Amino acid sequence: MYRLVCFLFLVFVLENTVEYLNAAPQPEKVEQVIAGTLKEAKVSWWGFDAEDSTSFFQEALNSKVPHLIVDRQSTPWIVGPLLLHGDLELVFEEGTELLAKKGLFHGMGDSLLSVANTKNVKIIGLGNGATLRMWKADYLSDSYKKSEWRHGIKLQSVENVVIENLSIIASGGDGIYLGVATRNVPCRNVTIKNVVCDDNNRQGISVISADRLLIEDCVLKNTWGTPPAAGIDFEPNRPDEQLTDCIMRRCRIENNFGDGIEFYLPNLLKSTIPISVRLEQCVVLGGKSYGFNFVTKDTPELTVKGHCELIDCRFENCEAGGIAIVQKSAKGIAVTMKNTEIVHCGKEQETTPIRFKTNELDDFGGIDLGSVQIIDNQKRLPVKLTDFLTIPKQITGQLQLKRNDQNNRTENLTINDSWLSQHYPNHLRAIPRFKANTKDFVPLKTKSSETDSSFPVIWLRKQGTLWVYAEKGTPIRFTLAVRKVGKSELTPCSGTLTSPNGKVEKFTIPTESAQNFEYKINSVSETGVYILQTNVGNHAVRIVQCNQPVVFPANPYLNLISSSCRFYFSVPAESKEFGIRIRGSEMEAVKASVVNPAGQTVWSKDTINETFQFDQTRVDENTGNNNNIAGIWQIVLERPSRLVFEDFSVTVLGVPPIFHTKKPEHSD
Repeated sequence: MYRLVCFLFLVFVLENTVEYLNAAPQPEKVEQVIAGTLKEAKVSWWGFDAEDSTSFFQEALNSKVPHLIVDRQSTPWIVGPLLLHGDLELVFEEGTELLAKKGLFHGMGDSLLSVANTKNVKIIGLGNGATLRMWKADYLSDSYKKSEWRHGIKLQSVENVVIENLSIIASGGDGIYLGVATRNVPCRNVTIKNVVCDDNNRQGISVISADRLLIEDCVLKNTWGTPPAAGIDFEPNRPDEQLTDCIMRRCRIENNFGDGIEFYLPNLLKSTIPISVRLEQCVVLGGKSYGFNFVTKDTPELTVKGHCELIDCRFENCEAGGIAIVQKSAKGIAVTMKNTEIVHCGKEQETTPIRFKTNELDDFGGIDLGSVQIIDNQKRLPVKLTDFLTIPKQITGQLQLKRNDQNNRTENLTINDSWLSQHYPNHLRAIPRFKANTKDFVPLKTKSSETDSSFPVIWLRKQGTLWVYAEKGTPIRFTLAVRKVGKSELTPCSGTLTSPNGKVEKFTIPTESAQNFEYKINSVSETGVYILQTNVGNHAVRIVQCNQPVVFPANPYLNLISSSCRFYFSVPAESKEFGIRIRGSEMEAVKASVVNPAGQTVWSKDTINETFQFDQTRVDENTGNNNNIAGIWQIVLERPSRLVFEDFSVTVLGVPPIFHTKKPEHSD
């Protein structure tokens, strides 16, 4: 009996420690597959190479055998990009690893597995699953052209697809991407179950266009690299794409650099098929941004319809906040929730468990929070409203607010339009915008075109527009600099100089960050305003010097980054009112002050990380007295005392939005 036990134990040890031996090719079986007599095959029948099995693997896929087994070898299957056909069940044996070959995947869209314009595909791991792994760190290095599309599994315009029991790790894009290869053809009837997306570059999963999508029992974690860096992002690119009958159930989303669950829908229009999405029993843990962030950027004419439901979902320790809903019209998508938990979300005092950001939309609303339990140690309102012109409409919810403090208090709140009006009475004053017109910029006295004036350091983010005034026969000479922002590569940037009669001169700004670029026209053909425009991608541009008068038109606003400066603007005598609107963003802020024509600071606000507005009227609304608001005003922008001094914007309302860097000699 003792010998039998020892023998059985030895067999057990050998079975669990012996390395898999690499299978030898079986050409005779390959011939049977090609002849159609075998309907099931193993990839190793075509061959296995421990350094590169791309050709063997792709040949096996090209055989179009209906059932293809990726049999486990002693080392991973190392491959380049692979293309799958339809009517295929691709089965990975337990413990198998499909590994992207180092040094390949230089194509900006090279993905480990790609499926496009086809039907009936299953990609399944057996037992405890299999792993698909790429080399994200390599793709982020200087040896690769920057890209966010090197996905683990790329699905485009497919139908009847199942992905199950896999781990997808360290891709150069998304773990799984559901997009479009043929216009108006979404991914249809796709099921993703028991999948782990870990350490991917852009998203765990991106959903661009899908009809009848089920994502169930998945883990989406540790996404970082390229924004949005979300656990999952629902983000159609075009109005003819769709999000219909999409269900996400029992998923765990944790420690992503961006939002846990993000909906970014500004590309959808009134003509889009109404969206229908349901999230059930999903948990978002940790992360630098929101647990759930829903952005539509609706307008009355372009409001997308449909519904988005959250049922029994939990958001915990999300740094920016639990739930954010941005620019959603009350007439648009209905957002409804049931039994939501928000636990310790919003790390900083400026953040909050629930945030509504209207972005000046005048009919924001259509949100049913249902019953929400909030656990929050900070002394603040559980719901924050920002950037609002009018009180939102049709917002309801029953909140149970628990404070884990000494008193262990519990407070029940009813959220409705009345509650919001009570706690946020001072909404932004609605003042019409003026569009800056070049005819409004005619200097009283032109400067000598022989000397170059220097400018303060004013970085315009992404796109920059400047107006240069020159008289016929004089030269235009200016110097620009470009600054790299973020991790995206700084590539050659385009620029144009458009004359008053519409003639366009094109130029290219070099790639070297902050290197000065000089441009000159020896003699202009006419008198007037020349429009200087630059497009520097995600980066920033500034004017260093120019030999002619220059102004900054704010059409419709100035997008700035890390710029401490002083702007002058003119309020004409006939003006009845005007305003200055300053917008920061979450953890990025600015300090702003307004100085009147007498040189007095009449308004100042530190650490602006949302939208604040200064406004003045000619007639005092309280006393009826006339205010002399005409003259040259100043807006002073400085580093805030807290948070990061990076992106912010400045909007001028009610007067021509033209900014000077020196006090103008002529009131425009």
